[in-house]
Amino acid sequence: MHPTDFDFLGLRGRIWLAAMLFVSLALFCYVMWRRWQLLARGGPEDRFHEWGKRLVNTFLYFFAQRGLFKDLFAGLMHAFIFWGFLIYAVRTVSLFISGFAPSLDIPVNVWGNLYFFAKDAFSLLVMLGCLYWLYQRLIAKKARLTLSGGAIFILLLIFMLMVTDLLLDGALFALEGNPRGAWAFASGTAAWLLTQVGLNEAALSSLHFASWWFHLFLILVFLNYLPISKHFHIITSLPNVIFYKTAPQGRMTKLDVEGAFERNEVLGLQTIKDLSWRDILDLYSCTECGRCEAECPAHLSGKVLSPKEIILELRDHAYEEVPLFGKAKEPQDVVPLAVKPEEIWACTTCMACVAACPIQINQLDKILAMRRNEVMIKDKYPSHFTDVFKGFDGRGNPWNMTAEVRLEWAKGLNVPVMSQLQPTGANPATEVEYLFWVGCATAFEPRNHKIARSLVQILRAAGITFAILGEEETCTGDPARRIGHEYLFQMQAQQNIERFNTYGVKKILTVCPHCYNTFQNEYPDFGGHYEVVHHSQLIAQLVKEGRVKLTKELHQTITYHDSCYLGRYNKVYDAPRATLDAIPGTRRVEMKRSREKGMCCGAGGGLMWVEEEPEKRVNDRRLMQAMEVKPEIVATACPFCMIMLEDGIKNKSLPLQDKDIAELVAESMEVDQAP
Repeated sequence: MHPTDFDFLGLRGRIWLAAMLFVSLALFCYVMWRRWQLLARGGPEDRFHEWGKRLVNTFLYFFAQRGLFKDLFAGLMHAFIFWGFLIYAVRTVSLFISGFAPSLDIPVNVWGNLYFFAKDAFSLLVMLGCLYWLYQRLIAKKARLTLSGGAIFILLLIFMLMVTDLLLDGALFALEGNPRGAWAFASGTAAWLLTQVGLNEAALSSLHFASWWFHLFLILVFLNYLPISKHFHIITSLPNVIFYKTAPQGRMTKLDVEGAFERNEVLGLQTIKDLSWRDILDLYSCTECGRCEAECPAHLSGKVLSPKEIILELRDHAYEEVPLFGKAKEPQDVVPLAVKPEEIWACTTCMACVAACPIQINQLDKILAMRRNEVMIKDKYPSHFTDVFKGFDGRGNPWNMTAEVRLEWAKGLNVPVMSQLQPTGANPATEVEYLFWVGCATAFEPRNHKIARSLVQILRAAGITFAILGEEETCTGDPARRIGHEYLFQMQAQQNIERFNTYGVKKILTVCPHCYNTFQNEYPDFGGHYEVVHHSQLIAQLVKEGRVKLTKELHQTITYHDSCYLGRYNKVYDAPRATLDAIPGTRRVEMKRSREKGMCCGAGGGLMWVEEEPEKRVNDRRLMQAMEVKPEIVATACPFCMIMLEDGIKNKSLPLQDKDIAELVAESMEVDQAP
């Protein structure tokens, strides 16, 4: 009797198959119900809008696996397994149906044959992918990969699924012939090999029977292993990608601080209940691939932080509170029970982890939420932030400097101040094209004065009118917000917006990417809507239009360091490079870590005011990356980066200069620069 006859399984076999399916699906549904209960603990979050963006994102990051191809070969190996999984979904359903009704199988026609060709091709590619990842874990022992029994088990299980699939088809084709011809090339090859070893009809029938049963058994094991392992991402990655963050990545969530204090509500992330449902979906979806860890500057410099471990610690804590069996437990604080305080305070907020994740998990939002809770609810934070908060509270800036110091950079330049303008219209801002927002790091750090002075010279050469706030300028509040003090940030934001309204400000020119990001992405939540331009963007435009003419050849090799808040946060990569390329005589070289993969200088997230351990300084590591391409100048477009890289150059006595884009352009314009 051939395996394709209706009585291939017989009544008893079909009863066993139905029982297997019932038990397996019942167990799967129970586990998924418990996972749903945990998800339901999360708070509300509106991710049900902008469906056009969501559909495009789903195609790119789920179906096309775009996030994996930042590491081309490794990404391809994983994509083979993923695409094979999608293709095998049809095969899986057809095999179960064939147990009850063999006639309802994939038809032998053009479409059925095309499907079999794809299935056979991907059976080989999936096995190749499994072997590659087994090699990476067991032999190469790639640092970012977690060596776990679960990972090895699932790779072997997937490999065996492909083997049993080829064997069950190969045995059948050896018995009855291959009706699909060359379309089923891998299965046909398996059939030829089986006949070559001399298996008789009874042996081939038994092999087909055993392979069929074992294959279906493995599928059911695989199904039930998914939601209790890191491979849960196979189920959750699709909704995770669909409900990604469509708002600008550089925008933190606005909190009702005063209302929360009045209602005695929690601010930030204190227990698992303070996560949103989408945050919990993030925890479910982590593949433990370590791509975030491999890009994290804190981790690379030897600090305790690993973005991957943050997600896993939160996930394990959540699983303990809502176990698969037994009652849910009372929520407990995630810091320090699950996450160590030193982990969250090591973060530079560079967002490299978020950019690296192939399924768009947001590790940074959770770190910042924990910071908010530690600062505003528990009043616990590293002692070096005490002076930063005092500076904000007393003088409106983290440097704790007096207002008159803000004008020291402009001595002798006769820079117009907004309060001194005599408007012909309703507001002083009508007299100038831009409010030049100098920023604290530029105004208070003597090294950065030259950046502002160079920019003034460029603006005047191009005929751009501008004014500054002078002593009325205060910090945007970005450092306070990233450290976790939302209340101080909102005070600064409201004060600045009121002042901008007084002067009728519409267009803001910034030097600092942190200020740029805050005005562009965060002030709109508080009613502050402006056209914001970073100085690297404006300079590139002026050079392109010929309003700024670069005539002096500099004859130097330059590498450009991407600021995180300009690059990853706001996708400004090309403008600074276009300007550098326009300077005659220069040769620009790229560091290995550049653009989206660029490494942080170490100043973000409040770490500007933290004295790092000498052997764990992020800026030193970044400079070593720069030295690999042998530049004479490291070009920057951020005053924070300037400070950090200057310190590193001095500490390491490197034969290197650090110059801002504006300084290099001013040099090439042959404009006399005041010291």
